[in-house]
Amino acid sequence: MKSTTTLLITLALLATIVSISFVDKEVASGIWQITSSQPNLHKHFENIPDTLSHFVAIGTTAMWCAYYVIIRKNRRNVHAQFFQLAASAVPAAYLIKIFLQYAFGRTNTRLWLRVGGPIEFRWFNPLEVGGFPSGHMFVFTAFFTAVWLYYPRYRALAVAALSALAMALLLTSYHFVSEIIAGICGGILVTITIDHFLSRDRVSNI
Repeated sequence: MKSTTTLLITLALLATIVSISFVDKEVASGIWQITSSQPNLHKHFENIPDTLSHFVAIGTTAMWCAYYVIIRKNRRNVHAQFFQLAASAVPAAYLIKIFLQYAFGRTNTRLWLRVGGPIEFRWFNPLEVGGFPSGHMFVFTAFFTAVWLYYPRYRALAVAALSALAMALLLTSYHFVSEIIAGICGGILVTITIDHFLSRDRVSNI
């Protein structure tokens, strides 16, 4: 696990740095120009509500309920392990992303597109709620990493869902590319770390 985690962190840092330096501005500006030329489409994208906190609250509650129902039936199977992991990883990812977005304080994508200027990291002093890393990618990647680990047959679906979410976040100008990359890697790290400790705990209780 240590070697995998180290490799993931290294690749994530490299990809994020490259994106910040050479990709973010160009992609965000290009998408903004395209959507701005379509008033109805632009207005539709601008008004998409942020329901991530509701998803986390409802989803976490539902998954813990499913876990305890399975356990009460004395079925400590793959489904119980999945729900335990996902129900732990999703809220953890959400709380971590709140802290990281405040800590990095990076220039909000839509704010930058409206007023221009430099894209800055204002450490612990954001002008507006930042997006580094992407909270949606962080949380949903945490969930779909659990799917990847415990339901191999649905791995293609997990990748497709995350790819669709990444494209949606770009097309709605919610995030820069680097923020999406950071969110993906952060979500993976959270879930595999929690899975490691849960798996070790299960072994010790046998």
